[in-house]
Amino acid sequence: MRLGYHRDRLAWFGAGVKQSKVFLDQERRSPAELEALRRQRLEALLAHARERSAFYRERIPAGPLALEHVAPLEKAEMMERFDDLVTEPALRRDALLEWIGTRTRDELFEGRYRVMTTSGSSGRKGLFVYDKAGWAGIGGQFLRTSAWFGLKPSLPRTRIAMVRGASITHMSAQGAATLNVGVHRVLGLSVTAPIEEQVAALNRFQPDYLNAYPSAALRLAEEQEAGRLRIAPAAMSTSSELRTPGMTERIAAAFRVAPFDLYATTEGLFGAECERHDGIHLFDDASIVENVDEDDRPVPPGTPGARVLVTNLSNRVQPIIRLAIADVMTMHPEPCPCGRSLMRAAAIDGRHDDVLSLPARGGGTVTVLPAHFSVITRDRAVREFQVRQEPGGVRVFVVPCGDGDPELEARLRGAVVNALGEAGADAHVEVERCPELARRGGKLQIVQALPG
Repeated sequence: MRLGYHRDRLAWFGAGVKQSKVFLDQERRSPAELEALRRQRLEALLAHARERSAFYRERIPAGPLALEHVAPLEKAEMMERFDDLVTEPALRRDALLEWIGTRTRDELFEGRYRVMTTSGSSGRKGLFVYDKAGWAGIGGQFLRTSAWFGLKPSLPRTRIAMVRGASITHMSAQGAATLNVGVHRVLGLSVTAPIEEQVAALNRFQPDYLNAYPSAALRLAEEQEAGRLRIAPAAMSTSSELRTPGMTERIAAAFRVAPFDLYATTEGLFGAECERHDGIHLFDDASIVENVDEDDRPVPPGTPGARVLVTNLSNRVQPIIRLAIADVMTMHPEPCPCGRSLMRAAAIDGRHDDVLSLPARGGGTVTVLPAHFSVITRDRAVREFQVRQEPGGVRVFVVPCGDGDPELEARLRGAVVNALGEAGADAHVEVERCPELARRGGKLQIVQALPG
């Protein structure tokens, strides 16, 4: 049974390799050529969804197929109508959730489907299913980023270490399982494992490439600077959390390599920094990306949106059409000098749920993005931090790099007050030490806004 599974996994990996070559070829085509490809794939997706999904038969109007005629989809509605939305009768929400809740190793549902859940870091858990063809689109994007980061099959095999969420239900774990077919040596480490275990495993493994959540990479950077961690990766990347400029500086200084930033969603939208490290290219040849305001109206380049609407062009068993993702993005108005025609996010400033509305000088309120708190990670005494909004201001919880800095709270309070002042805010700030911060699905939510 497991032999058959390994054979299937190789086939799924091969499909991803084939798709990655398609992506790498088309990303330098002209914008007009890419638009024609998107339009062709979109029309095929809409026709398939309208024919095979009871939900989309209601959702997609009769007549010419056009994305703007389809209402945006909220994650709560997707979950509520899951059984009507999917195009395969074998896929039922409750049965899938029960099945995946018992998994302890990488397996396919009925030998045909990859099933995963989101961490619920936004408060809304999601269920996502891919068949082989749909997962080829995901695997192709994983492998495309590998090519961008300089990772290629080699002898001896390239050693890849991934510090990720512990649950097999998360895409990071599923992606690692997809890559672990013998082409590379892959080490998967849980971000919640004791740091001593992570350090010992990485010292033994000596990775050529390291991927981690930014908060985990920062913790490993501290171990590297202290001499307990002794690795020299040729390339590294971070993903799944906001990475502030201060984090980037400290990670690069510790490992002597510029980390790439990888953007990946279970919904199917991927992106990555290219070799110029100037914004994140969104893979809009694999997904259609609409950057919109709170009323779902398109926002121009250079203007922050409230959320993005994602249409996954590969997934036919669970069509994802204009699904709302609460990420705050600002698109770059100019093409990247690297020559790729993919759209580029000048900034991804966290989730809309993480954007704070704080008292402004002179009355009213002012919007404060998570990036405004990057001054905290510039302080070498800070290991991790989390900002929680309170009435009239914020409370900053800090995990220090030791207990011997009595001026830490006052110093950080002053830095945050100044940063908020530059943003136009007049907010109360408190700083509090704590031994650790809670994670959800392995991720650290840097900013928590007041509910509602």
